[in-house]
Amino acid sequence: MPTLTARKPNDIAAVIRAAREDAGLSQAELANRLAFSRDYMIDLEAGKSNLYMTRLFRTLHELGIAVTLEYGRDDDSA
Repeated sequence: MPTLTARKPNDIAAVIRAAREDAGLSQAELANRLAFSRDYMIDLEAGKSNLYMTRLFRTLHELGIAVTLEYGRDDDSA
């Protein structure tokens, strides 16, 4: 199962993009499932930061918090 330590919005974007592609979904298909616009998905996968994301990562950094992302199917949980 791939893992990545997220230190900035681009790190999260890379995992979202990889997981979506591994699931065989287009941006439009995933956006439709989530009731988001495709434009939002494009921005999300591009790592386009907004005020909340910037503040979140500043807070995490200041407190020394590391975020580790994992994706994929965990076959042991089935």
